[in-house]
Amino acid sequence: MDERLSFLFEHSSDIFLVFDVNGAILKTNVSFRHFTGYTEQKINGKNIIDLFHPDDWDKHIELLKKITHQKNITGYFTRIKASDNTFLNITWSFSFNEDDRLIYATGIYANTNLYIQNINNISDKIQHVLASLPDGFFMLDKNWHINAFNPAFQGIINAPANELRGADIRQLNSLVIADEVIPEFENAFKNDTPSLVEYYDQHYKGWLRLSIYPYRGEVIAFISDISDSKTQQLILALEKRVLELNLLPSYTLPLITDELLLGIERIFPEMYCSILEVDKAQEKVYHLSAPRLPVEYCRAINGSRIGPNEGSCGTAAYHREQVIVRDIEHSPLWDHYKQFILPYGLKACWSTPVIGSQSTNVLATFAIYYDSIREPKPEELQMIERTINILRVLIESKRSEQYLANQNKRLQEIASISSHNIRRPVATIMGLVNLFDKNKMDNPLNKEIMEHLRTTAIELDDVIHIIVEKTVNI
Repeated sequence: MDERLSFLFEHSSDIFLVFDVNGAILKTNVSFRHFTGYTEQKINGKNIIDLFHPDDWDKHIELLKKITHQKNITGYFTRIKASDNTFLNITWSFSFNEDDRLIYATGIYANTNLYIQNINNISDKIQHVLASLPDGFFMLDKNWHINAFNPAFQGIINAPANELRGADIRQLNSLVIADEVIPEFENAFKNDTPSLVEYYDQHYKGWLRLSIYPYRGEVIAFISDISDSKTQQLILALEKRVLELNLLPSYTLPLITDELLLGIERIFPEMYCSILEVDKAQEKVYHLSAPRLPVEYCRAINGSRIGPNEGSCGTAAYHREQVIVRDIEHSPLWDHYKQFILPYGLKACWSTPVIGSQSTNVLATFAIYYDSIREPKPEELQMIERTINILRVLIESKRSEQYLANQNKRLQEIASISSHNIRRPVATIMGLVNLFDKNKMDNPLNKEIMEHLRTTAIELDDVIHIIVEKTVNI
C-alpha cells in the first residue's frame, strides 16, 4: 500500500481492514479498532469468520469463495462482533487484488435508529448498541406506555413506529402479553424485581423470551424469538417422557399416543392432531387417538376405507406417502368427508403414513388439522418426521409386546395341557398295565383292560394333536 493510501487508510472515519483468501486479518485501521474495541495485537491474525454473527457463518464462508471470482462485492450487510461481545451492524464493500491475493474491505455502519422521546437520556454509544441489537428492546414508563424501542422490537411486533410510540403495551393488538407475563411487569414496577419469562404468543405464533429490568420506576425489557430452541427443547422432553411411559405395561397404546398428541398440541397450540391405525388387511383405518378433535367427527370417519380419494389419511395410507391438503373445502380428496369436518371450523389437514420398519405395510397415519387454510412450515415438517419415527417405535413395540403376551398365553395353555391332560391318561394306562393278568392271558378282565387301554390311547392322541396344533401357531 503506497504512502497516500496508507494515510487515508489510517485516518478515515470509515472502517478498513485487509485479510487474505483464508480470512486471516492482516491489517485494520484506527476506526475499526476504535469501534470494535480490539487492539492491533489482538485483531491481527484473527480469522474474519470469527467476527461474524454465528447465524451468518455459512453465508460468509460462501462470500470468501465468491470474492476471488467476482473481484468486487458491494452493499454486503453483516454483523461484526466487538471485543465486548456486542454486535455492530456494518455494510461492506470488498475488493480482491489478484497481485497480492489479498481482500480489501471498507465498511460503514448501517442506518439504524433507536426511537426514543428524550434523546438526552441516553448516550450515543448506548443508542447505537441498542439500535443494533438483534433482540427487541423497549422501555415502559410507570403508566405502561412505550417510551423507547429499537428496530428489532418493531420487527417482532410488525407495527409502524407511530403506532408504538406512547402505546400501552397491554393494549397492543400485535403483541399478546400472556396472563403469566403481566404479573412479572407488575412485580418489576412495584418491587423493583427483575425477571425472565418465556411464553407462547398467540398473535406472533411463536415462543418469546422476555428479560425484564426495573429502573427508577420504569421498566427496561428485551424480547427475543426463541421458537426454534424452545420447540426443540420441548419436543425432546416429550419424546423422552413418551418413551419412558412406553416401558410401563400399564400404559396401553391409546394412552401413550394420547400423551404424545397432547404434548405436541401444547407445543404447537394451533394444531389438532389425530392418529388412525390401519387394519391388518390394509383396507381400513380406525381411530386410535385424537384428544382435541370432535368426538362426533372421529366416530364418523372410524372404519373409513383406504383409497386414492379417501380424505388425507386414507389417501396417505393408499399411496404410502405424505398428503398435504391446504384447503379441505376445495379438495377432491375430501369429497366424501368434508361434510363431517367443515362444521367444526377445521380447514386444512396434512397426513403422513407410519410405515413399518421391517415391511412396506402402513401401521397408522398421523394427521394434523388447522382452523385456517395453510401449508406446513419447515419446522413443522421436521416435527412431523420426528413424530412418525416415535409412533413407529411405539406401535411396533406395543404390538410386539402383545404378540409376546399371546405367545406366553399359548405356552401356558400347552404347559397346562401337558401337566393335566397328558398326565391323566398316562396315569390311567400305567394303572391298567398293572392290572393286566400276565399269567392268565385268557382272563376276561384282560379283555376289558385292553378296551380301556384303547380308549385311553385315543384320548392321549387327541391331546397330542391339540399340543401340536398350538405349537405350530407359535
